[in-house]
Amino acid sequence: MFYLQVRVTVKDKNDSPPSFSDTPLKFSVSEDLSPGLYVATIKAHDPDTLGQLQYSLISGSDNHFALDPDTGVLTLIDSLDRETKEVHKITVRANDGIQSTDTTVIIQ
Repeated sequence: MFYLQVRVTVKDKNDSPPSFSDTPLKFSVSEDLSPGLYVATIKAHDPDTLGQLQYSLISGSDNHFALDPDTGVLTLIDSLDRETKEVHKITVRANDGIQSTDTTVIIQ
């Protein structure tokens, strides 16, 4: 009689959406911050082990902000004027390849 060992690996299913720990996310910046400089890092958590999170700006950036899709680093791309607009509310989406979650980011 022969015995054969079989090893079965159960892989994670991408069935949980990403989540943001604190919502809305709030950041303060000076209106004299130069374009191209760092504003904040937006991070979401995905309980699934599959997929890599991608970040995108959905609305509200008014061409003032850019978001790195891989790192979630938010940078200023156009100068801010507090007298014109004191608070910027932008919507950021985290996508794991199948599911996505949006959050509001408040910059003042």
